[in-house]
Amino acid sequence: MQNPENETRTVVFTFADIIIARFRAGAEVTLDDARANVALCLQKNAGQRRPLLVDLRGVKSQTAEARAYLAGREGIQVSQAVGLLIGSPVSRVLGNFYLGLNKPGVPTRLFTSEEEAQAWLRGFLAS
Repeated sequence: MQNPENETRTVVFTFADIIIARFRAGAEVTLDDARANVALCLQKNAGQRRPLLVDLRGVKSQTAEARAYLAGREGIQVSQAVGLLIGSPVSRVLGNFYLGLNKPGVPTRLFTSEEEAQAWLRGFLAS
């Protein structure tokens, strides 16, 4: 499958068997950004849910409203499972907030290795 890239204000997406969402360096993610990111995924997925790798390493901040939206029913519409790629102290805090406070409705794990995250996510493709 091709790996077409699409962009929003805060994310560069690669759509393939696993959706890879890479936040731009210094991204400050608001509720409007979260809505735009989900809308693009819904459009590209054609109604199907797929595993989603989210690279949080470049994120500067994310509002509580954006995190709640992404963990809620809207975010669940696009993903079967979510791997959160962390590396910086900020991305680690965001990842832990997301998991601890928002209780995502799909299997979600933190990773420091992209290869490990992709291997875990590929386990959901047969589901």
